[in-house]
Amino acid sequence: MGRRFPTPIFGIERGPEWVPTLVEIAIENDNEFTRDQFEERCRERLRKPDGSRYSPSYIERTLSTFIQMGVLRERDDKITVWEFARRFHDSDIEYAEFLWRGIKQSWVLQGNYPEGIEGLRDAHYVVRHADRPLQAGEIRERLTDEFGYEYNDAGIRGYPELLTQLGALRETDDGYVPGPRSSTYEGRWRDVDIFHNLERWIHHRGPTFDVPAADIKQALVKYYMYRESGGWGRHRSLYNRFLDDYVRETSRESDVAHPQIHLSEEYQEDERIRDTLSEQIKAKFDDIDGRDLAGLYAETLEDILAAETEAEAKDLLSAASPGISRRDVRNAFDEEREPYTFPAGFSLYDWQSEAIDTWFDNEASPSERGIAQVVTGAGKTVMALGAIDEWLDKHPDGVVTVVVPTKVLMHQWLREFLEKLNVPPSEIGWAGGGHKDDHSDRRIIVSIVNSAVKDDFLAQSLDAADTDEHLLVADECHRYTGDVHSKVLEYPNTATMGLSATPLSTIDPENDELTDDDEFLLENLGSLFYRLSYDEGADRGLISEFTINYVGFELTPAERHTYEQFSKKVSSAVRDIEARHGHRLAELRGNYSQNLQTIRESTDSPTPAIADFFEYTKRRRELIAEAVSRQAITHRLLEDAIEEDKKTIVFQERIKHLEQMVAPYDQRDEKTQTGKYGSKESERASLYQQYEDELDDINRDLENLFFRRDYAPVMYHSGHRNSEWNEWGIEWFRDEGFANVMLSVQALKEGVDVPSADVGIIRVSSGNVRDRIQTLGRILRTGHDPDKPSTLYVLYAQDTVDERIFEEVDWEAEIGGTHHYYKWETSDEIIKGELEGPSKEHEPDVSAYQQPEIPDPADLVRGDPYEGPRRGRTVSVDTQGRPFRDTADGRQYITTPEVEEVAEYVHRLRGGGRIIINDADHMITVTDEGPVFLGILEADSLDYEEQTEDEEVPETFEEFMNEGD
Repeated sequence: MGRRFPTPIFGIERGPEWVPTLVEIAIENDNEFTRDQFEERCRERLRKPDGSRYSPSYIERTLSTFIQMGVLRERDDKITVWEFARRFHDSDIEYAEFLWRGIKQSWVLQGNYPEGIEGLRDAHYVVRHADRPLQAGEIRERLTDEFGYEYNDAGIRGYPELLTQLGALRETDDGYVPGPRSSTYEGRWRDVDIFHNLERWIHHRGPTFDVPAADIKQALVKYYMYRESGGWGRHRSLYNRFLDDYVRETSRESDVAHPQIHLSEEYQEDERIRDTLSEQIKAKFDDIDGRDLAGLYAETLEDILAAETEAEAKDLLSAASPGISRRDVRNAFDEEREPYTFPAGFSLYDWQSEAIDTWFDNEASPSERGIAQVVTGAGKTVMALGAIDEWLDKHPDGVVTVVVPTKVLMHQWLREFLEKLNVPPSEIGWAGGGHKDDHSDRRIIVSIVNSAVKDDFLAQSLDAADTDEHLLVADECHRYTGDVHSKVLEYPNTATMGLSATPLSTIDPENDELTDDDEFLLENLGSLFYRLSYDEGADRGLISEFTINYVGFELTPAERHTYEQFSKKVSSAVRDIEARHGHRLAELRGNYSQNLQTIRESTDSPTPAIADFFEYTKRRRELIAEAVSRQAITHRLLEDAIEEDKKTIVFQERIKHLEQMVAPYDQRDEKTQTGKYGSKESERASLYQQYEDELDDINRDLENLFFRRDYAPVMYHSGHRNSEWNEWGIEWFRDEGFANVMLSVQALKEGVDVPSADVGIIRVSSGNVRDRIQTLGRILRTGHDPDKPSTLYVLYAQDTVDERIFEEVDWEAEIGGTHHYYKWETSDEIIKGELEGPSKEHEPDVSAYQQPEIPDPADLVRGDPYEGPRRGRTVSVDTQGRPFRDTADGRQYITTPEVEEVAEYVHRLRGGGRIIINDADHMITVTDEGPVFLGILEADSLDYEEQTEDEEVPETFEEFMNEGD
């Protein structure tokens, strides 16, 4: 759903006209009028231009706005005013300032409308940064583009008007522009935004700093998750918890002329220490001012103050940054320990030593090249460190580059180099996150892949290294096969090591066909030199024992009907595609979707069925992913995990799936379960109406779970407006007693050093084999505690394409562990239910997805339906019934008698078309009713009409069948 823009400010346009009168009535009858009495007096005093009265409902709604804004004060069911309103009444302060003090008092200090500050700040921001005046509709559009807001029907009503009355904006004939007090409000928004001030506090002090306390941080996290997921209504209780902690009680409760935000003592003490250090630094070093020091840790300020020279102080200042800094690198180096040595008492696992030895002396491929396929959590990073250490000993002039896909992984590798290998600070650097070291003065560089390939930075870095010896370590190497990132594997190197739990698209590369991406990795990194599976990892005590519980559920009747309609559309598209492009599909490598994409991009007039295929497979996939039973099952599993005090990670494919677990019940599924899947005219609008009561119960249960004190979630995904929330989430999930649930999306699957979890729930899965293996690894990070078992729940929709994952891989044989099968039994209800099992009876039947067997041709005659494989080479039949092949030089007509005979039959049957010859030499064609058997091609070669001297045709049938491989 995304973050909702704050609710409209009704009636604010009446402010300049009404506010003086409202304040006057309140002061004249101070604490005497009830709300009803006050509304009646307002109806008497406030009239329309024609003299008639406003309706009671209009007066009531508008008064609610001005009470919420602090213009009026409702206390003990009586209407009064704040002290600053009396100053306004006495003309001591102007209207705009009065409004601001009311907003600060009510919206912020009283916690009545904190999100309103966000709306004002963001609307002001887009106007201030526009290159021309903006109309209200344009402000809304830019808010959507800039901040991802969603709106109710009234949009941003009232916000431009209020900003204008405050003086932050000015309205012109052409639209809104910055107002006379625009620059003043830049600082004011920042000062009064309690949530963002606490967010900055954590940014500057770290997520594990003692202040605020754990329960306050949890309230902050939940407030953030709830608001970012479109939550509304109960977030104020969360806000008030951290407001009460952050702001001194006297600031919150005082009725003064000028409301102020004074921090609580524990926050002020830290600020005093930092202020004192900052003043001392500014006094010591003339060229360093307060802006340079803003937001730095007290420890960093102490280091800067201790610097002997200004140059040293500035070096420390420039190196201070979140994540990791030069200061961290220097502090991590152990001067009492030899460089490039592991800590005392540390030893490699047997498999790590075996892998290193194999990499240096591999009989199957060149030495010092290859890919290690190692289960997540077994220690492949440490293995690589051991290999790097030995390689540098053998190549003292060599340099090393470790390429990673993300900033989080870059930081992890740097810390491993420092803590495990004790690399001297002067010899290690990094490229990424705004920092760029190179090989001109650094022996080891850890680089995010984007930074490595941008402007060929890594190639230039190697040019500056003045050495031909270069070891490239590609972590999560399967990520580097795209058009851009693949360049990193092609830069000069003399040694390579790829690391991944799933380097290739197949688990069994010896027997399965490799894709072009697989071939690219093997060609540029080398062959698989070492493999360590989950089963072997558990046997060696490297990872915990694990159980995978598969939970099947049925689609609701409405979902099932829609699913079948989509499946018919997909099947129809496939028939058309096979008839039109079957010959090309047989020639291409890769999966079906990849091949279709290739055809669509390389063919002048591809069949529209390809677009239909992608459209309806996507809709079908989304329907399955958002099946409502997933929410009920996940709720049950989370409740059980919390009751049993087990840390849990919930995996989703998309951010919107995560938000369905967070947003409130009266907003959840508003978009995902209405009118999106059926026809484009919203046929699905009524899909869930018949289950509305049951859905409300489940969604209410989910919301109640979210607000329980013993439910302490964090979330990890790529859509944060501030990516630090991912880093903080990892730290808080690692912290025993802080977070017990992590709601994650795809970003968590690879590489991130996730603290060990007891339970994983794949709420929504892509069905991709590589993804499944990576996901399992996220909960098996228990190498230091291998006796603690882990459990993974996999939710899937029965009798749908969700089950294909069972057909593609024999999971029990491939990864080991214990596998159980459950069913979500709904009994008399449609969505709610109970787990039934474990039992082999609930194991999915995947026979429908098995490759069709080759039928015995003795049982078939021409024209019979054909249920065998339909892939193979194709021969076209023209409108005269003549068989031919298309070549670059034009049509080449076939004169082989049996093919000509079959072509005549196809011509009579369909007026032309295509003949498919599969691997069993069966000839078939596809009609509207499906595949039809035509006969067997027994000829050893095909005959063609006489060609011109420059044309070549295959000599034999084998050449014809193999052409294009």
